[in-house]
Amino acid sequence: MNADPKRARTALVLSGGGARGAYQAGVLDGLRDLGVLDSPAVRIDTFVGSSAGAINSAMLATHADSLSKGIDALVKLWSEVEASQIFRTDVRSIGSTGVRWAWDLTFGGAVGGVAPKSLLDTEPLLEFLKKNLPFKRLKSQIQDGALHALALSATDLATADGVLFLHGQPDIPLWERRRWRIEPTRIRAQHVLASSAIPVLFPSVSVEGRHFGDGSVRNTSPLSPAINLGAEKVVAVSVREPAQANARRPLREAPSIAQIAGVLLDAVMLDAVEVDIDHSERVNRSVTTYHSGDSPSSFRNVDVLWIQPSENFTAVAEEYSRQIPAVVRYVMRGLGSEDATHELSSYLLFDSEFCSRLIEIGRSDVAAVRADIEAFFE
Repeated sequence: MNADPKRARTALVLSGGGARGAYQAGVLDGLRDLGVLDSPAVRIDTFVGSSAGAINSAMLATHADSLSKGIDALVKLWSEVEASQIFRTDVRSIGSTGVRWAWDLTFGGAVGGVAPKSLLDTEPLLEFLKKNLPFKRLKSQIQDGALHALALSATDLATADGVLFLHGQPDIPLWERRRWRIEPTRIRAQHVLASSAIPVLFPSVSVEGRHFGDGSVRNTSPLSPAINLGAEKVVAVSVREPAQANARRPLREAPSIAQIAGVLLDAVMLDAVEVDIDHSERVNRSVTTYHSGDSPSSFRNVDVLWIQPSENFTAVAEEYSRQIPAVVRYVMRGLGSEDATHELSSYLLFDSEFCSRLIEIGRSDVAAVRADIEAFFE
């Protein structure tokens, strides 16, 4: 399968957000139902992801020759997911982690060493990725020309620099970006796990002797890899509702650790797409206004379709908060009241009912902006 040069190269950019990533599966299912993914005007052959978006991007890249099959696999994965497939939920594991945290916070200074690396143990997630993502297919997808590139972001915890793991066509020209490294490699489950290591909640991941954390931490320009990989069009799917729909009740008391953690995760993992979309629109306006056909320019117009949730996922998570394993809920209550932990819950609710609800919201959101989507894909 050789790429058609007459079709506009299109990149899919998927942001992070833990269990919120189920929404992206719903959006993609909605796009498939509209028939736009088979449009003769575009070819989606570039996939860029971070955190939960890395899982979704990897799945789709392994099915680049048949996105419909990849979307089916993605919807099935999210609609059947269980917390025990992502992190340990047994009393012994959670209890021992809690004891280590308590010991080190109390006596760590005296004994000169600490053991805790995260609140949760994500050892099951590695096996989950190996079982569900057919990484061996990436080689054939590239050889057949169906896949141009799969790019997953992570954060090097030794240098605090961003790293982009890049698996794609051998002739892709690399680029430079301040505080970032582009590393061509054969992407496997370990790279996806590294990109998905949510700070504090999930442990860091070792890849070839280096430790990495969630790719969203350093990913201040999530559209940049797609543009540098030659995309003429970008479909970006974020997992945060519009700002006006995200009104919070005023705090009457000092915020708990859970509330502070929720705000930090919201800022670190979810704000970058909005900022980069605004930047892209300004660049496009500048190109249109100032660039004449005869004068060279280092900038080019890139059409961006941005799809974001219409509902507040924190409020949705509140409805399903009892689906979080009891022992995990108990640990979270140590960070704040039940109301205060709902923001965190929206990241950790790897539950089939909650994720199926997000999938349905994704489908509905696509239907609501059908005209804009069809215009983009024409």
